[in-house]
Amino acid sequence: MKSFITILFSFSFGIAFSQSRLVLNNDAYVVIDNNAFVVLDNSNPNAITLTGTGGKIKSEAEGNRVRWRGIGVGTYTIPFADNIGEGGTKIPYTLTIGVAGMSGATPHIDFSTYDGPTWDNATYMPSMVTHMGQLNAPNAVNHSDYAIDRFWVINAQGYTTKPTPSSMVFSYNDNEHSAVGNTLPEANLGAQRFNDGGNTWGDMLPIGVVNTVANTVTTPAIALADFYTAWTLSDVNDPLPVKLTDFRAECNNGTTLIKWTTQTEINNDFFVLEKSFDGYVFFEVSRINGNGNSNTTNNYQTTVASENKLVYYRLKQVDFDGTVNYHNIISSNCSTKGFDVLVPVLTSNELSFIIKTDEDDKFNVVLYDYKGRLITEKSEFATKGLNAVKISNIDLSAGIYVLSIVGQSQVYTTKLFRR
Repeated sequence: MKSFITILFSFSFGIAFSQSRLVLNNDAYVVIDNNAFVVLDNSNPNAITLTGTGGKIKSEAEGNRVRWRGIGVGTYTIPFADNIGEGGTKIPYTLTIGVAGMSGATPHIDFSTYDGPTWDNATYMPSMVTHMGQLNAPNAVNHSDYAIDRFWVINAQGYTTKPTPSSMVFSYNDNEHSAVGNTLPEANLGAQRFNDGGNTWGDMLPIGVVNTVANTVTTPAIALADFYTAWTLSDVNDPLPVKLTDFRAECNNGTTLIKWTTQTEINNDFFVLEKSFDGYVFFEVSRINGNGNSNTTNNYQTTVASENKLVYYRLKQVDFDGTVNYHNIISSNCSTKGFDVLVPVLTSNELSFIIKTDEDDKFNVVLYDYKGRLITEKSEFATKGLNAVKISNIDLSAGIYVLSIVGQSQVYTTKLFRR
C-alpha cells in the first residue's frame, strides 16, 4: 500500500511544523508552499529518514524552505522532488560537512530548490542574485542559456563561522538542461555559486564531476569563503572569448598528451595548462602561446609526465589585457598500474564482485540508486591479485543502480540491474 503525507501551507513566512525527526516511507511526500518552512530541531543527519521506497519534499520556490538546526559534521540529504504525485521525480540534494561551524545563537541551514518555466534564468533568479552574466560583470549579456533551469538556495545562518562543506551532490532533471533555448551540453555541467558580496559568478568557476547516468554533479571540497547561498549548474565553458572545440588527454608511452583545438580566438595571448589531484586545487604545468586574433582552426598540444593516479586538467586562457578565462575540466588516468572489476552481481540483498589488482590498494566501494541516492558505502583493502568482495544486507528493490569503485590510481563506474 502506498503511504503518503500531504502538507499544504497557505500562510506566508510561518513555521509549517517543527519536530526532531521526519520519517518518509514508501514515497510519502511533504509539500511546502507560500514561503513556509519545515523545521528539523535535530542536528543528527537521520533527522530526515527514508524507508521503503523513500520519500519526497517539494520546495519549488526560494522561500519554501527546510530549516535544519544545528548542522555539524556529517552528511545531510534533503529528498527534494520537482513535483508531487505518482509521477514526481526525485532530485535529492546532499551536503557533507567536513569541518563544523562555530555556533552562534541559533545555528541552522535553510534549504530550498526550484526550477523555472523557461531557459531564461534571469526572469526567476533568487533574491540575492542580480544577473546571469556568469563570468562577466553584472551588466554583461544574459547567459542563462548556459545554465541549468534550476537554482538551489543553501543558506547557513546563526553561525559565527559557517561550517565547511567537504562535498555537495546536486540532482537535476534532463529537461532542465535540454529545454529549447539552452546551449548546455550535459557533460559540461558544473556547480557554480553566486558571490552576492562581490556581485559576480565568475570568481569561483564551475566545479564538480557530472554523472549523466545518475543525473548528479558531485563537487569536491568547497572553500569556506565560497559557501555562499545561491547555486546553479552551469556550463564550464561559459563564456569564452576563445571558442574551444576540443580538449582531451591521451595516454602515450608513460606520458600524457594534452590536446585542444580552437575555432576562433580574440586577443588570445597564451594558455596555461593547470593540473590537480582533487579537481579543486590546481597548479600550473606549462604555458603555451596563443594565436592572438584568429578565425581559423588552431591545434595545440603539450606533454606532461603521467601519474599513477587520477589527474584533473584545465586550461586557463589569458588575453593581452590580462583578462583570464577558464575552460572545462577533464580527467585522465595514464598509470601503468590499476585494477579490474570482474563479475559484479547484484541481488535483492547483496552486492558481490572480484577485484583484480596489480598492487595492494585501498578501495572505496559506493552504490547509488538511479537518481543518485546513496545506498551503501564501504572501504575495502585488496592485496595484489584476485580479491572477492561481498556487501550484504542492503535490501534492494528492482531497478537500475550505479556502482563506483575508487582506488588510489583509478575510478571504476558501471550500471547494475536488480531484476
